Amino acid sequence: MLAQKFGPEHRIALCESRPSIPPHPSDDTVWCDVARFYLLGIGHRGQKALQEFGVYDDFEKYSVAVTGRRDWQPGKTKVEEGTTTPAKKDVLSRILPRDKLVGLLHNHLVENYSNHSIDLLYGYKVDPISFGDNENDPVTVRISRCDETKVGDDGLGRYVASQDSEQTCDVETTQIATTQLLIGADGSARTVANAMEEADVERISKLNPLLRLFAERPFKVTRYEDDNPRIYKSVPICVPADWPRDLNYSARSRGNRITLEALPSDDKGNLCALLLMKPGDELAEPNVDPAQLRTFFDEEFPQFSNLVNDDVIEQVALKPSSKLPSFRYAGPRLNMGGRTLVLGDAAHTVKPYYGLGANSAMEDVCVLSDALDECQAASDQSDSAIPRAVKLFSKRRSGDSEALVTISRNMDRPGRMFFFTFLLPIILDGIFHKIAPHIFGPNIFGMFQRKDIGFKQIQRKKRLDRVVQLMCIGTMLAGASWGVKSIIALLARATGKSQGLVVASLIVPFALATSLRKALTSKHQKAVEA
Repeated sequence: MLAQKFGPEHRIALCESRPSIPPHPSDDTVWCDVARFYLLGIGHRGQKALQEFGVYDDFEKYSVAVTGRRDWQPGKTKVEEGTTTPAKKDVLSRILPRDKLVGLLHNHLVENYSNHSIDLLYGYKVDPISFGDNENDPVTVRISRCDETKVGDDGLGRYVASQDSEQTCDVETTQIATTQLLIGADGSARTVANAMEEADVERISKLNPLLRLFAERPFKVTRYEDDNPRIYKSVPICVPADWPRDLNYSARSRGNRITLEALPSDDKGNLCALLLMKPGDELAEPNVDPAQLRTFFDEEFPQFSNLVNDDVIEQVALKPSSKLPSFRYAGPRLNMGGRTLVLGDAAHTVKPYYGLGANSAMEDVCVLSDALDECQAASDQSDSAIPRAVKLFSKRRSGDSEALVTISRNMDRPGRMFFFTFLLPIILDGIFHKIAPHIFGPNIFGMFQRKDIGFKQIQRKKRLDRVVQLMCIGTMLAGASWGVKSIIALLARATGKSQGLVVASLIVPFALATSLRKALTSKHQKAVEA
């Protein structure tokens, strides 16, 4: 995007702490090991960004469309008991490994921008030192060399999947540099975001106590405690020829102990399944007895058990589990001064259940691109447009960042909170949208599919819907109460009895009938047992 905006004369450096250059997306010797790589579902938001920047054709070539879901409810274990639901989307989500997408983007840069001054610095970490005294000052950064180690290295010398990689950076051998624009897109590591947070704390601490009352709200990363944590182990599955190869397969064990979610890794029937478990589950531990995991599959997921051979079962049982990210967002702005900003997971981190992480990150890039276009059109010099574009991006995207995380977290609450923050709203939206679709929006999943609305607008719309829904329910209950009182008063006048006696005459027969029914049911059960 930056190369398209500024042309070959501007020097751009991309620093990635992982030293491994991502493999080519066509290298099947790497991607055939489907369980090693975390899968992404790219929906309409991400696909729009890829189209805008000329990467979509390559993306389509190396990804797989998902046309629906097949679900097995707890206790349903036969193949024919699965329920298939077609995807009701204008744009079908497409699946590919996260590392393959990185390799695809790397290859696109190498092939299409070789005449640009782009430095692809793999194995380097960037730490901001100074954000400048005003918005026109360049940002000073420290660049450190990093080495990579693999968690649980198998000694085979294979490409290390991103979720299994750890980096050690040499902070003593560094280089100091300045930049006119620093974009922090380093995911949950948040090196740039953390430096922004520390700088603002220091700025506020130096202010007079009276001035602090009127100072701009400091940049802060809001970190939620994960009250519904899940960990996972990945399992490669190859479906039979008579199973559709373009579905999201899902099954839950009895008691909702473990959920299996499987997505296609390619168009050959290879799936990467995740076993989602609570921390502390005995099957989530490393070095589990393979026979124990096999028994679990045979009892809870027999429709998949015969698709997983003993070698795979052993590998899954022995390996450690991986963690899902916790909910976090940066705010109330996404910039520091006029030349530093954060986007993607560095600005908003969500769990991957609903395919919003990578898609919202790509959408961030589109918003930044639009902001640069608008500010460059109003300025004679591209460099002077950067501070305005950075602030415009923050203004347009900071609200969406917070709303995205808040909405996603409400869909992942435990226990009773899950009913009130997720299930009940889904039920209410289904009823009211069907009755009055021009007044009430669809449920939250339907809102996510709309292309003309951001996350902040979705949040406002659903809050308005909820207020009107409660008003309608309250009005109906009040009307029903008034109707019952009117009927009782009418019966009392017609019979010449008091209203209390009329109420009692209505309640007593109902209570007697209920008691008689329970007694007969109990007697019948005893007779059956005898």
